[in-house]
Amino acid sequence: MNALARRFASLALGVALASALGCTSGGDASTIEGTGGSGASGDGSGGMGGSGREASVSSASGSGGAGGAGGAATTTSSASASSAASSGAGGAMPMDPDFDSIPWQQGAGVGFGVARKDSENSLGENAFIGYGGYNVPLDAACAWTTALYHATLKDRGVRYVYCVQGPSDPSYSQFEIGNSKIVKNLLTQVGPATHFILALAHSSGSFVAHELLGQLHGGLDPNGLTDQKVVYFDLDGGTSGLTAPIVDRLRNAYFVGAHDGSTGTNSPNLGVMQNGGAAYAGKGGFFQYDASGSGCDAGAKWCVHISLINQMPHDPANAQAVNDYSDFNGHPVTTAYIAKKAAEAGLAP
Repeated sequence: MNALARRFASLALGVALASALGCTSGGDASTIEGTGGSGASGDGSGGMGGSGREASVSSASGSGGAGGAGGAATTTSSASASSAASSGAGGAMPMDPDFDSIPWQQGAGVGFGVARKDSENSLGENAFIGYGGYNVPLDAACAWTTALYHATLKDRGVRYVYCVQGPSDPSYSQFEIGNSKIVKNLLTQVGPATHFILALAHSSGSFVAHELLGQLHGGLDPNGLTDQKVVYFDLDGGTSGLTAPIVDRLRNAYFVGAHDGSTGTNSPNLGVMQNGGAAYAGKGGFFQYDASGSGCDAGAKWCVHISLINQMPHDPANAQAVNDYSDFNGHPVTTAYIAKKAAEAGLAP
């Protein structure tokens, strides 16, 4: 064999070997795509002190992140399979989905007046329930919950998120909210990796929250999955519906009132919160939020009341429930009480 023939034979062997090893050049990178669904809408009530209004939770479509959970995978060559592997388990960690793009779930299985979502937060398996005050519509309660998620809940490893509209009357005499559905769904989400279930309830929403806490104690959680995992903040609400056995089952219970030191104005239920804190001091007790930076007028107790939701309420003379629960642009969501008690209550991923 002359030199030229030997050269061509060597090249052919090299190409054959490279092909057998899957190292051919020019292979297409694989694409893995995932798309989210769209949410449903629901009806709620009007804002505090206002007329009834329709509440809807906005539909949104989300897209799957790296790794394409729930999506369709297409592989065009052996090189593309290698690319998919390197971008999945063997490569960079996948990004969490954008919380705002994940649709809220609603309907009979979720419960009346309730919306929920799985944030797929990679930091933890904890849960959150946010109860809005009297006549706060569902979309506003969910806007508050969303602001809390971005401000503090995500970093604390909250994955499962529930928002609940306010009761249709201040005393919650109709018992219309689907708390039993929250319990049913929550029990499928709580496990050994769940470090806490955080529940916040503002104003008359506390009576709705107390129904759920009573259900957990009263038999809807027969295996005790939530026992000593619930951390409860009663935000200038009431104490009706709470008993010592119900509170004993909680990890912590905090009763939060607000005081505007710049004007000497108290929130309307500060005294009730002080009494609740004294009654259940062993579980956490009373906490006074400093509303001095709220901008509320002197004597504007309902403005101070809503400062537990929104650090700078929209109306210095009163509460605007829908705006204060929904608009946090230049009006930051209030989280100081969570930060103050987080270490004590174990609110960590």
